[in-house]
Amino acid sequence: MRFTLAQLEAFHWIARLGSFQGAAHQLNVAQPTISLRIRELEQNLGVTLFERVGRSVRLSSDGEVLLELSGNVLSEARRIQERVGSATNVQGLIRLGVPETFALACLPELMRFLAVEHPGLRVELAIGTSTQLSEDLEERRIDVAVLGDPKENLRLRTIPLGHHTMKWVAHESFDLREPVRPVDLRGLPIISTPPPAPQFGAIMDWFREAGLTPLHVSSCSSVAVIAELVSSGVGVSLLPVSIVKRAARAGRVRLLNATPPVPSSHLFISYRISDGGVNIDAVVRSITDVLARVPFLEESRR
Repeated sequence: MRFTLAQLEAFHWIARLGSFQGAAHQLNVAQPTISLRIRELEQNLGVTLFERVGRSVRLSSDGEVLLELSGNVLSEARRIQERVGSATNVQGLIRLGVPETFALACLPELMRFLAVEHPGLRVELAIGTSTQLSEDLEERRIDVAVLGDPKENLRLRTIPLGHHTMKWVAHESFDLREPVRPVDLRGLPIISTPPPAPQFGAIMDWFREAGLTPLHVSSCSSVAVIAELVSSGVGVSLLPVSIVKRAARAGRVRLLNATPPVPSSHLFISYRISDGGVNIDAVVRSITDVLARVPFLEESRR
């Protein structure tokens, strides 16, 4: 007996979601149907594809091999569907990861846009640092992510969106003269996302260029909280201009020119090459459409 696309699809979603129940929910079938498809697939191939770990499952060594190969088969099947299908094929679950800066500025508009344009799509959101979201992509905990300055990964397709202007931001009480230099900020309390986040790396690189190391660096996982701490005069930070514009206009903080200049932060959409399809394509298009309307990036991909 030959294996079927339905069996490969069941296998694919169990691998992505980590459970038979999750795959059944995604494919809108009963869990016994998923179990039957996997049992028949294992019989057809003569191997065991999953190992049970408590209430979840993980891929066996044969399952790891099949996951890579089946991804190509399902991608081709999706392409066939796309050539003869329509936007109504955009449905089911998509797990989207975004950094907090994007969530604060763009997520409401994006969610409204998806609800109108793709009502059959269910979005599961993960908010985190770009480092965390990259790991989530690798471990298949999310399907697509917006990332800041991601490291090169040959398994991921990465699409540029544009860039943030980054500025040193401080409360007026610090009475700093512009342009600020590493020696001016070295002894001040600096607040950053924890390493190895891109923000932390950019801060350390800026000081390193002058042969210095900052003396007082505190970490916080929330960029929004960092911005609020800076606005309260607790410390200074290197932040995207887009999230502190209002505070600057209200006179709560100063956006400081610096020497050496601070490099921009670049934003990308990333997803696993093996997992591309109509749902991910729809999310990518939606994000680029929203960024063309929301004043978030200095240069958006049109």
